[in-house]
Amino acid sequence: MNSTDTALQAPPSDAGWLEAAEALMHDQCWCWGQDVLYPAGNLLIRYGLERIPAQGPDGRTAGYTCSINDRGGIWLRGAGVFYSSGCGAGIFLGRYDMRPRMIACDAPPLDTWLRQGLDAFPLAVMSERGTEAACRLVPEACAWIATYERWITDAVGVTHREQCLERWRQRETPAGEFAQRWSALGRDYQTGAPTL
Repeated sequence: MNSTDTALQAPPSDAGWLEAAEALMHDQCWCWGQDVLYPAGNLLIRYGLERIPAQGPDGRTAGYTCSINDRGGIWLRGAGVFYSSGCGAGIFLGRYDMRPRMIACDAPPLDTWLRQGLDAFPLAVMSERGTEAACRLVPEACAWIATYERWITDAVGVTHREQCLERWRQRETPAGEFAQRWSALGRDYQTGAPTL
């Protein structure tokens, strides 16, 4: 698939949304890395995600993925999250830039993603359809992450998040508030996103 870099989809006009979203995603990506190292076994795998090995001799992990509703999927990377509900489009929410990046397919071109150093993500051309998809997919992606965080609390307790954050000097999110904050971000994006 050929794709080109284009302008990113703007988040709601409230600059506070973008600042809160980026701080939360930064903390979340750190915590996912800590979930991989959980002493009793990788929590991402326990939740049902599969490890994507990197291409090349070092065998390091390129990310984690799982199916959603037998159609779409989620891909977790240190650089952020790609989410698709299986409706012909997906979004990438970056760790350092939470403005949704659209791609007009249900799965990222992983070979391209891996080849570009695991941080870049090829973007599809923005369109009216992309704006509509962002208004739907951002809240869904936030809800998926909130569900994962509720599972973490149920499976291993909020103490695990507290321990993760003790090792993270850049933390901004209280350990017991991840699920609530993701839910709120999804709601705020949906109500604040521009209409066409």
